[in-house]
Amino acid sequence: MQRSVRLKTIINAVRVPGGARVGELARVTETSTMTIRRDLAELERQGMLRRTHGGAVSLPARGARLPYSMRADSGIEQKQTIAAKAATLIPDGASVIVDTGTTCAAVAQALAGRDITALVLSVPAASALGACPGARIITPGGELDLEELAWSGHRAIREIREFRADCAVVGVCAWDEEAGLTATSTHDAEVKKAIIDSAQRVLAVSTADKIGTSATFTACPTDRVHALVTHNLGDEARAWMTAAGVDIIDNA
Repeated sequence: MQRSVRLKTIINAVRVPGGARVGELARVTETSTMTIRRDLAELERQGMLRRTHGGAVSLPARGARLPYSMRADSGIEQKQTIAAKAATLIPDGASVIVDTGTTCAAVAQALAGRDITALVLSVPAASALGACPGARIITPGGELDLEELAWSGHRAIREIREFRADCAVVGVCAWDEEAGLTATSTHDAEVKKAIIDSAQRVLAVSTADKIGTSATFTACPTDRVHALVTHNLGDEARAWMTAAGVDIIDNA
């Protein structure tokens, strides 16, 4: 089992009441108990779970986000499919804001070589977009979040607000009918608010597992998003999003 998949399997397995034992996790992931103990130590350092005697339990972190390195290794083909479709919706000559996150980085990769002006909020997205000449790439100032490899702080938000975008590509932490688009940190929520306020058209990109979930901090109501590019979205989510005026572009 691929390491990133194994770690996600462990995180999901310990979410049941009482958590999970080391032996059980070893059987589920088809690996050794020694490897599981190393994985548990790493996940505890990352704040994803708490080790107990002989196992681990989940932490009560509502809408907690997996580390970037784990998300980058997960669902690669699906994200690339979403990104390729999203890129076709952005015309040449457009000014674009590209949000943080792994799916947005995939969109940046799909836009490489295009004649656009892009304010790019993360190092992976900037690197992907710059892989081929063609785009004018702008990055904000401020502090670099070393976990997300994204620029953060008031300076970054100010520069987003000063950039007038034809289109914004927004990543999704969580999105449900009642709360709308939500984020796992106050900073990410404020960044998304600034992006949405600065763009004429808001294009959300997300795998379907984020839809129907809720995180802690509000980013925007559903009707502030113009379109969602996703893969295999469920009928229930499709119904309430469509009712709010969101154009669903599904690559299933």
